[in-house]
Amino acid sequence: MRHAATILCAALACAPVRAGDEQDRYEEQAAMRAANMRVERSMRNERGERAMWVRDMEAAFPGKVAAADEPTVWFGLLAGAGDDWRKVDATAAGVGVLFDRVVQRMELGPVPTIKKEEFLRYAKSLGRNMMPAGGAEPDTDADADKVFRILDLSADGELTGTELTPGLREDKGRADADGNGRISKEEYRDYFKRRVETKVEALATAYKTNDKLMRNLYGGGVVPRVGGVPEWFTSLDTDKDKQISLFEWREGGKPTSQLMEMDLNNDGLLTKEEYLRYTKQKDTETEEKKRESGRP
Repeated sequence: MRHAATILCAALACAPVRAGDEQDRYEEQAAMRAANMRVERSMRNERGERAMWVRDMEAAFPGKVAAADEPTVWFGLLAGAGDDWRKVDATAAGVGVLFDRVVQRMELGPVPTIKKEEFLRYAKSLGRNMMPAGGAEPDTDADADKVFRILDLSADGELTGTELTPGLREDKGRADADGNGRISKEEYRDYFKRRVETKVEALATAYKTNDKLMRNLYGGGVVPRVGGVPEWFTSLDTDKDKQISLFEWREGGKPTSQLMEMDLNNDGLLTKEEYLRYTKQKDTETEEKKRESGRP
């Protein structure tokens, strides 16, 4: 019996290395992280506060908003030649909403005017709320190389046989581009990129669906509330400190861009007071746009 056990142990020791659950999970998590970064970057560029501001400025001043999004040009359109922007002097549609947005973000209170330096500080804060549209894309190859190193258990620079994860085995016919039965680092990069692209498409669809849901929650729909905030606020506040951190928000599967929009003081935390100010601001914007458009 002891001899049989010895033979069994020897056989196990000589068995080829195998990509197990830990390696499978790492590949899946790395692909998901890369896809999530791509989608969040796209969402920030598409629906970030700066992008929203530019769209609203172009609607209020057609053909007059500089392509470079220069804040001093914006202020000149809003305030004319002076150094103070007076809400009561606004004539273009939607400008009153823009005024209130700056006041809310900068926590100025019920001021009759916004000074130029205050507006420029606000414009500078917009730059911190999103990555530039022309910024570098996330490096998928670097992510793939990290995973490749984890999977290459024999450290010979190629993936073969039992080193292949389930996903890689399913795609082996395509991944093994030269048909030599081994997956090189370059071939793995192509496979990983395809896997990320598939997740990007699924995530983008899910994020847009969730974005519509969240906008309904922010707006005029009937939303279950606990202590003045929606139920999702309480559920995301996992440490029960009456505020939602960026970590808690992401753990709840929410797009970072939405937290940035509601985080009025840009400190990475969403408090109950900020949420209530944000919803009030959105309600005010909706009502003012209705009045300006003449809709009931």
